[in-house]
Amino acid sequence: MKNWCIVEKWPEIVGTRIAHHAHATAVDAENLYVEVDNPAWQNQLFLMKTMLLEKCKKYHVSIKDIKFSLANHDVKEKA
Repeated sequence: MKNWCIVEKWPEIVGTRIAHHAHATAVDAENLYVEVDNPAWQNQLFLMKTMLLEKCKKYHVSIKDIKFSLANHDVKEKA
């Protein structure tokens, strides 16, 4: 699937700082799915969505939307 290259190129598209907090995890025919490590980054990336979609277009993919979700980390609190 041609769209999969966006998942592989995600760190290159967004840069290392953002890639540290947000991981492209999947694609389908029109959507890129990105897991984000906290709500602040989720909000920031949502605001950057148009710019990120423009960057994705350079790879000649059919991505039309980016779906951001919070990563489900099973973090155990230390007693």
